Amino acid sequence: MRAGVSSEQEWANVVNDESTAWHPDHIRSLIIDAEEKLHLQEIWRRVGLAWIFLGNLALIALAAMATLKLFEQISRLAVPLYIAAGVSLLGSPALAYWQYKRTRSTRIIIKKLHVVRRRTQAESDTESGVAQDSALPAQKRYREDVPDLISQFREDAGRTRRVHNRFQSIIIVGSVITSAIATASVSFVQARWLTVGASAAVGLAAGFTGYFKYHERSFNSQQTADAIEREYEAVELRVGKYANLKELEAYALFADTVERLRDEQNKRQQQLDQPVEVTREE
Repeated sequence: MRAGVSSEQEWANVVNDESTAWHPDHIRSLIIDAEEKLHLQEIWRRVGLAWIFLGNLALIALAAMATLKLFEQISRLAVPLYIAAGVSLLGSPALAYWQYKRTRSTRIIIKKLHVVRRRTQAESDTESGVAQDSALPAQKRYREDVPDLISQFREDAGRTRRVHNRFQSIIIVGSVITSAIATASVSFVQARWLTVGASAAVGLAAGFTGYFKYHERSFNSQQTADAIEREYEAVELRVGKYANLKELEAYALFADTVERLRDEQNKRQQQLDQPVEVTREE
């Protein structure tokens, strides 16, 4: 058995090779490797997005300064700035698409590895002589998949929380800047257009925050993740409502509770997706 899988092609061979008898523990190690790879890809994707927005904006600002000849030192670098800005603006969409394809490919591989793990685990249970009519093996595998579910909810909560914080930062900083620019526009007429731009940015950020309700979505996902994690620990330690139950009954109750929490989460998200008028009528 190989110690690990180092490339996407090898991962693809693992998930597509039906004849290979992989041990469930080995598949789990492959999933961990793939999730670590996905984490690094997400970091690079965020760096790329930061460059697409902030880097291009900085290059455009420097090119504009060079064109207007506001600073002599920058004006001397006008041609290199034009070239750099053009290459960056043209290359940014390709960079974003390439990063998207990489992360999407890794996510698909992780999903396929989970399918292979479930299949190999079922085959392992059969070889071990576990009764086919017993639901216990499936329920145990369900519990083993719950940490991935918790991670997904927390990732979603963190992602929406970051979006909410960015918009709130734009609103707070933009409001202060708008007031300062409006005061300066009394003496500098050119600053009036900056006031319009800053006001528009604040208004758009406030509108997106109110419409998409990022804070509420983040709170709901984090709340569900915490609730499922409590159930995950409780069934393992046999505490709370699982204290006096047999193994089969405990895992059955655990699966039912987790599914109920997921259903409640889906209903809360659907309510957030509804228009305000519909929510009030209900």
